[in-house]
Amino acid sequence: MTAEPRKQEIDGRLATCLTALATDGYAVVPGHLGPATVTDLRARTDALWEEVKNTPRRGVPERDADDRVVYNLQNKDKHYIDLLVDPLVRGIGMAMLNDPYYRFLPPDAPNYILGFFNARCSGRPLDLHIDTNIPTPGDLTWRIQIAFALDDMTAANGCTVVVPKSHRSGAFTDRASKDIRPVECKAGDMVVWDSRLWHGAGANTSGGSRWLIIATLNRWWVKQSSDMTRSLPEDIYQSLSDEQKALLGFCSLPPRDERERINIKTGYDQLKPSVRDYWSTE
Repeated sequence: MTAEPRKQEIDGRLATCLTALATDGYAVVPGHLGPATVTDLRARTDALWEEVKNTPRRGVPERDADDRVVYNLQNKDKHYIDLLVDPLVRGIGMAMLNDPYYRFLPPDAPNYILGFFNARCSGRPLDLHIDTNIPTPGDLTWRIQIAFALDDMTAANGCTVVVPKSHRSGAFTDRASKDIRPVECKAGDMVVWDSRLWHGAGANTSGGSRWLIIATLNRWWVKQSSDMTRSLPEDIYQSLSDEQKALLGFCSLPPRDERERINIKTGYDQLKPSVRDYWSTE
């Protein structure tokens, strides 16, 4: 497909997705990842799980044996970060989360940041919840989730469940809701939801896996779930574009004090050559 038809296809998908997000609070994008990409990411994720499955996690309750989570994918492999600068993902993020008054970055560039980034293959059900921590009924949100399915998602294997339109309710979840809807989709599909939406997951009773890569994107001022800028491996930092460094939070680091700078927001011109340069006091 040549550039112009491809752009038209992305623009069409973007418009459809944004309409669904505004109306129902979530959207499914069929076939977002091709079969080869799904196979590659599934192999990488399985390998990562084998590496980390016995790693202790402080402050995390013991999970069922079938509950598998690989945390902080941005620290593991750049291939995962590359998913987040795809034109459609980028378009959704900018429409939902960009600050129009950021000033320090180009107006046609993202200024939202990555909040957390995990791969999950759950076994037991996950109760309805919201990821904005507090509900609000307005048009705007400060957080969205983007999930890439690496397996088919069905009711039998514990697919994501949602309560459509609940993102505008201005209320915390009603876990006895009768309006819960399963979001079934195929491997390679992308699911996006407003983090105010009441959502959870069913129990995986299939005996098989249900891997999802889940990125949470925040407005630039929302605190990240881990210290991404301090923990990022140097080799990954060196491989990133300026846009990807900003996505991980390197353009919204708080200054040490007013002698360093006044603004939390910065531009690409203030990105540093290495991760350690951000923390050096020399």
